[in-house]
Amino acid sequence: MPEAAQRVRKELSGTLASDAGRFAELVVITELLQSAERGDNLELVPVLRQRAGEVGNSIGVGRAG
Repeated sequence: MPEAAQRVRKELSGTLASDAGRFAELVVITELLQSAERGDNLELVPVLRQRAGEVGNSIGVGRAG
């Protein structure tokens, strides 16, 4: 799985660096975390939470205005 994520980041780096790309990444992470609550891919939860924090920080989520 990490290899796939690395390839996606490499191939789509320009798109993922945009506001829309970061938002899309958060949407996908949220969907994966919701599926983990049903017992799917539980081993991904720590990495997904870490990445969500990184992406969220990059767009100012959780910062006082």
